[in-house]
Amino acid sequence: MNQPPRSPVVYALYANAALLLAILAVLLSHGRPVMTSTASAQPVPEQPIAGGNGIFVMPCQLHPEVWGCYLLDTQRQSLCVYEYRAGEKALILSAARNFRYDLDLKNYNTFPAWYDIQKAVDDAAKNQRINESQLPSVVPPGAHNENP
Repeated sequence: MNQPPRSPVVYALYANAALLLAILAVLLSHGRPVMTSTASAQPVPEQPIAGGNGIFVMPCQLHPEVWGCYLLDTQRQSLCVYEYRAGEKALILSAARNFRYDLDLKNYNTFPAWYDIQKAVDDAAKNQRINESQLPSVVPPGAHNENP
């Protein structure tokens, strides 16, 4: 059997494959996973909350460069905001509020009002009932009774 002489392109392809295998071997020898890891979005970690017995502390970012924490007392129904000032190494009380009566408000500084939302939901349900009642009745095939 006589084989035709190989062209220079074939030798270039063999050289390219050998070079790629060498690169793969180098990467594997350094302990890096190659083509074995899957691409996935990193999950967003939950905000840490520390607390118990009705008092909870949660870190917060008050401004782009200002950090602090919220302090929530569920028994006293109070919320406090503290700002951490790194230069002063101090935790400063920024705001405090008792929210006991806030929870009794139905509609304060919100848009649309809750009663407008309730009306829209009721109207949509009413319109759906009207539209469904106007649909023609559909009789499945083979269900016709030819004997009166």
